Amino acid sequence: MNYPGLEHLRSDVAALSNAMCDVRMLLNRLESQHRHDAATLTERMAAQTLRRINTLLLEAYREALVLDETFQD
Repeated sequence: MNYPGLEHLRSDVAALSNAMCDVRMLLNRLESQHRHDAATLTERMAAQTLRRINTLLLEAYREALVLDETFQD
């Protein structure tokens, strides 16, 4: 354990990583349901926005995972 006195921070970082994982799974599901070749412009724009959000979240999620890994048990 390399975080004496930082247990609360460790817990918060783990909770953040778990929540981000849940959001990624939701975004992946939404992205597969709302495709870029949809019939209406609104649906296509929504699909494009979901893909962009997913890409940005993935980058942040990777950062959170790196932070989570710094706390060794």
